[in-house]
Amino acid sequence: MSVEDEYNEYSDVSEGSLLGRTFKRWTAKIKEINKRYSQPRLKMTPLVKVSLLVLRLYLILLVIILVYKFYTVVSFR
Repeated sequence: MSVEDEYNEYSDVSEGSLLGRTFKRWTAKIKEINKRYSQPRLKMTPLVKVSLLVLRLYLILLVIILVYKFYTVVSFR
């Protein structure tokens, strides 16, 4: 699809601006990707699910520690 075709495809967007058309196109693409991958294609064992949960919690903990460290460094200057 050429740039002109994309421009014509989204020319009826109510915003009418290039930014509005770009945002509309990106959100449509994201919705398409989310729809395609909404159902998992692999079967996961309970151990894998627990492992992923632990990793997710660990990541959240690391982010909390990072934010706390940033706050303490900035606030005590």
